[in-house]
Amino acid sequence: MTLSRRAVLGSALGSAFGLPGLAHAAPAWPGALIMGTGRAGGYYSAYGAAWGRLARQATGVEIAFRASGGAAADILLIEQNEAQLGMTTLIVANEARRGTGAWTAGVKFRSFRGLFPMFDSMVQIVAPAGTGVSTLSGLAGRRVGVGPDGGSGAASMAPMLHSLGIKPALLAQGGYEQQVAGMLAGRLDACAFLGAPPIPAITRVAMGRPLSLIGFSAAEAQHVAQTQPGMSPTVLPAGSFPGQKVAVGSVGTGNFAICAASLPVSLVRAITLAALRNRDQLAGIVPGMGGSAGAQDMLRGDIGLHPGAAAALRSFGLDVPARYVWG
Repeated sequence: MTLSRRAVLGSALGSAFGLPGLAHAAPAWPGALIMGTGRAGGYYSAYGAAWGRLARQATGVEIAFRASGGAAADILLIEQNEAQLGMTTLIVANEARRGTGAWTAGVKFRSFRGLFPMFDSMVQIVAPAGTGVSTLSGLAGRRVGVGPDGGSGAASMAPMLHSLGIKPALLAQGGYEQQVAGMLAGRLDACAFLGAPPIPAITRVAMGRPLSLIGFSAAEAQHVAQTQPGMSPTVLPAGSFPGQKVAVGSVGTGNFAICAASLPVSLVRAITLAALRNRDQLAGIVPGMGGSAGAQDMLRGDIGLHPGAAAALRSFGLDVPARYVWG
């Protein structure tokens, strides 16, 4: 199910920016919220800042930003009540709900709720041309950078590769720019990032040095989709990176906004509407994001939407069954 531009515009024109009962509900709202974002080199920091400004304008509630590793870190911050807003991916959210993935230590996290879909992420794996690393199987026994601690790649790349029987010698965590630099210096053999394409740190290098873009075969992508809940086969189109002349198979997952389950329904509805009503503006932050909001991924698995977010999504014409809404 997607939210069409017509539905977005129709909802925006059909109701005032204020919400019914807003004046009565506002005194119970907190005066400030903390949003977990990502590290430099990814898109969470820029997207979060833009969404936070829109939310502040719509609600009058101050939004402070806390840099984090990304998808897993934001869930942990909400679980520990150190943030009330954040962003994550479907694969990481599934791991959090089920207590799978090494980063969860077997704990099932229940304190976060879904708000609205943002954009898609894809696995992007590169190695310097001429090093002999040109296939997924070539990563076996190699030193591979997987992005920031607390990000989607750091949380999920190991189980993805292991499901294919590929065991690198090292999966290193660190900033995107730092790890690409380490790869060029020979400290890493490849970088395998999970983010919205094209990841800027890779693009900058690809403009001046030949890189091998390592893809998934159709069988490999399908295997990951079957064994890693939240991942789906996808393709990095030709031209995603400088010098990329052909499409490359990959796997991807959806990104969506999250909040603490304890936030008031009316506040969450207003925060969600602020994003939905300004999707064109937010779309400009992430290349290739497009102007529609694909929400079907949020209704897969055991994620759980906040009641306030469900109300906002329904007002934009999205059918949200009650079983996907958690109080």
